[in-house]
Amino acid sequence: MARKRIGELLLERGVITVQQLEEGLSYHRSSRQRLGVALVQKGFVNEEQLSRALSEALAISEVSLKSQTPDWSAVHLLRARFCESNDLFPFALENSKARKQVMVAMADPLNLPAIEEIEFTTGFKVSPRIAPLSQIRAAILRYYYKVNPDDAPAGKMTVIQPGGVSRVVDTDTKPQEAEEEVIVGVELPPGEVTERTALADLIKKREQQRAQRRGQRSGKGMEAVSKDMDYLFGMGGDESVEKLERKFWALMRIMARKGLITKEEFLNELDEGE
Repeated sequence: MARKRIGELLLERGVITVQQLEEGLSYHRSSRQRLGVALVQKGFVNEEQLSRALSEALAISEVSLKSQTPDWSAVHLLRARFCESNDLFPFALENSKARKQVMVAMADPLNLPAIEEIEFTTGFKVSPRIAPLSQIRAAILRYYYKVNPDDAPAGKMTVIQPGGVSRVVDTDTKPQEAEEEVIVGVELPPGEVTERTALADLIKKREQQRAQRRGQRSGKGMEAVSKDMDYLFGMGGDESVEKLERKFWALMRIMARKGLITKEEFLNELDEGE
């Protein structure tokens, strides 16, 4: 992907002038809005022109979130706060030849730190699509906060908290000052298999295999382990060993479900392959 900035791309394609870019940059710095948003708010370009220019310059397809029914498996991958902070919305999962990808609608497809963070935390490759900012924010309202965008006051949104309690938050609050939101949406279908759940199942299987082998060990071997545990941690006995192992495997499953460890890392670094 090209590493040019949005302003440079729009300038090269004649969508804005040098003076408009300078004014947009000044407003961008003072308002702390993204440059594309700043240019739209200044009236130098509309959302359709911005999306079209970026799509043509970067060879990235556009997507209309108005006509898309999001895949909840994709929506649940990211938190609302992260989506708001980076003006993006995950709307689908697709299978490629190499690995599963998450399709993300972005107002700024050059936001590489956001793309890298998504890939790191989910374990999925990001397939970006360009969408108007208003559509992205409307999708966040509708699918994360269960609010009809047409009913939301300008600059405000109602957040539904656990227990059905609602509160109104200021959408103009800077992302770093906003409180953590709770995703409210349709739960994933029971038994749905993803890369994360498959890895968690593999870890569970390895745990059961190790437990069976542990039960076949001789008493003499366990006595040696017990002495080592007593020396290192001030505890001893088969029960203490089993308790630590259960905690270890539980931690591995949690890391797998959160996308903090990949199958390759587990097999190469932690699994003995027995």
